[in-house]
Amino acid sequence: MSDEEIRAHWAWDKDMTWPTEAELAEFDLVLPAKARRERAERAEAERKAAGDGKPPKEAAE
Repeated sequence: MSDEEIRAHWAWDKDMTWPTEAELAEFDLVLPAKARRERAERAEAERKAAGDGKPPKEAAE
């Protein structure tokens, strides 16, 4: 759905409000477990393809 379609569906409910830009800036991105796992697997495959044999930088922090 586009933003315009969502706003049109919300228009009938007067208790519902569209978040402001300031509120949107405070939201946290939450990745589903499957997406996190796939992302980690891609990063591991890229690291192995590079052949550097070093652990990712995040692991050292």
